[in-house]
Amino acid sequence: MAGGKAKNTTGREERTQALRQAIVDSAIGEFAAHGYGGASLRSIAARTGIELGHLGYHFSTKLELWQAAVATIFEAMPSVDAVPLPESADEARETITRLISEYSGFCMARPERVQIVFSESAAGGERLEWLAEHHLGRIVDGLNRHVAAAHRFGVLTSVDASIFIAALVGMSAINFGLPKLRDILLGGGLDRAAYATFISTILSTDKGGEIPGTGN
Repeated sequence: MAGGKAKNTTGREERTQALRQAIVDSAIGEFAAHGYGGASLRSIAARTGIELGHLGYHFSTKLELWQAAVATIFEAMPSVDAVPLPESADEARETITRLISEYSGFCMARPERVQIVFSESAAGGERLEWLAEHHLGRIVDGLNRHVAAAHRFGVLTSVDASIFIAALVGMSAINFGLPKLRDILLGGGLDRAAYATFISTILSTDKGGEIPGTGN
């Protein structure tokens, strides 16, 4: 009996966790489509296939659900901290290429997740401050370390870390956060080739030859 009770409890916990994740996934779609202010808890519940009252069992407020959605987004993003610092110029080039490629690949594969972050950037306020404290600050610190390492090996010598980050984020911001303006200015979306060109442009190529991973 005790074993059966434990199994039932485990099964119930797994179902609860699965439903919670389904709610978060629905919330990501809703927040991406309508922003925080326009997102509807009723719509999120409908997307998940549950009653509105059941949603409140898992998340007590809209802000709590938004924070869970954002946390899921950043957990899925490639981790800058997981990339070791380079120990040579060649490794520095490969590292910068990897960081840009992984970030751009994530953005193109899951644009709705990126849109949430950029919508908060435009709105400003407490949610953006929360984003900076819990997620963005760590990423910026990691990028700064990698750019500084690249500088030490003569790579990115003419590119300050702030310029590197602004250029990288700016490409994704216009591509996913401002699609109408993107189409006017660029005539369509940026693809992997555009990011590869960006990589080739900013990296020091004193030795000439091919930049790893760009196909150039």
